[in-house]
Amino acid sequence: MRLLAATNPQGPNTITVWGSCRETIVIRGMERLTLITKKGASITGRSNGAPVVDIENSQSVTLQGFTINGGVAQGILCNTASVCFLTGNTIQGPGTFGVNVVRGSRAFLESNVIQNWARGAFITGAQVFSSNDIFQNNGGSAIAVLTAAYFESVNSNFLNNGDGIEAGGTVTLVGGLITGNSGIGVRLLSGKVVFQGPTITGNGGVGVHLEEGAFAGFLAANITGNLGDLDIECAPQFPITRFIDRTGGITNCVEPPSNSKLKDAE
Repeated sequence: MRLLAATNPQGPNTITVWGSCRETIVIRGMERLTLITKKGASITGRSNGAPVVDIENSQSVTLQGFTINGGVAQGILCNTASVCFLTGNTIQGPGTFGVNVVRGSRAFLESNVIQNWARGAFITGAQVFSSNDIFQNNGGSAIAVLTAAYFESVNSNFLNNGDGIEAGGTVTLVGGLITGNSGIGVRLLSGKVVFQGPTITGNGGVGVHLEEGAFAGFLAANITGNLGDLDIECAPQFPITRFIDRTGGITNCVEPPSNSKLKDAE
């Protein structure tokens, strides 16, 4: 990784990596940088509390094909308005967060496996777009989408975690599977989640739980067969749902009269 010091910060630069290393990789102020391995290279974090890969104030940084082994903190940190592309990596703990995206950054995840962390991914004040990823065997939620955050998932799977998705921001779920989680499939603390075709089944708690002030729009979803008392559970005061009858699940949520009129007009 000493090659990073010799690259042009403005890029483009492509570096092919072989073998295994134990260190913290810091990428700061770089543009159009691609780190790729064709031989399954691994990077293992030190036990010093630093991320394994720390991306700061950098545009279009790609990590492809690596095994990232966690230390104490994050596997990959995408910070300070960076744009990060993570493709075909295995990002595994133990540690706090597998992928941590914060402070105005954007991350694009494709075909990664993120496993064995306290939380698989943690997003605040940032945007993450996930497709065909697997979040599995994380002790807490597979992914936490919190203050001023946006998360979009297309055909990604959330398997055998504590909770599947913990949402306090804005979430769009297109396809994919949320199953085998010991807690709740999707826990809406606040914010908004739009369901466009996911299957949520076989979780230890309810499939979807809405706290006060949360909004869920069920445009298309299969939410059945969860092990809690209900498949979709609304807290006693002020959660909002739309088109919940399309899910096929058992629920205590009540549709507002305005929504009934919408359905009659369809």
